[in-house]
Amino acid sequence: MATAQQTEFQKNFRLIVEKIFNHWQNLRLAVEHGMGGRNGQQVAIEIMDYTYQYCVGNENITQGELQEVLEELMDQEFNTLCDDNSIPEICRNLLRYKQLSLQNQYPLIEAELSKLPAGKEWLRPDVKIAYTPIDGDSSSDEDMDDDDDEDTGMEEVDEEAPTTSGRVTRSQARKQKAEEFVEPEEGWTTVRRK
Repeated sequence: MATAQQTEFQKNFRLIVEKIFNHWQNLRLAVEHGMGGRNGQQVAIEIMDYTYQYCVGNENITQGELQEVLEELMDQEFNTLCDDNSIPEICRNLLRYKQLSLQNQYPLIEAELSKLPAGKEWLRPDVKIAYTPIDGDSSSDEDMDDDDDEDTGMEEVDEEAPTTSGRVTRSQARKQKAEEFVEPEEGWTTVRRK
């Protein structure tokens, strides 16, 4: 590929990746709810940058490989599992648009991306996202939970846990465990949060 053509491809594909990531609702919710701590927005930008580099730097990526990368990043950086099919859809689109970009099919890509709902770009350092920690959660990984059970807050999230929002957080997993709990042991009282 000629250098000028390669440069144009990289520049245009970068814009496509940014557009797709700026419309990824689960990523934005993870940042807004403090799942990535105080630097969640910067982490999201780094994930977007890494995904772009991964797509550009590897020629024959399968959707499964890219999906595995994004799922692992969301789990590691945001402690979030997306079970709403947003990751497979994003990966499918990224790889499709990469192929179309390499074929210089920018008008088709632009027409498709213009159908996305209008939204403000938020994956930029100059845009500030409101950060709201989830109930009882702290931005510090070292903090202990306020619950009386003596855990460190690092419990495993059941990947099969059903959720309507498409995301499973630690606090949701705790709530689900609490809801499955039927009868307290004799001498104990169950207190639930509202």
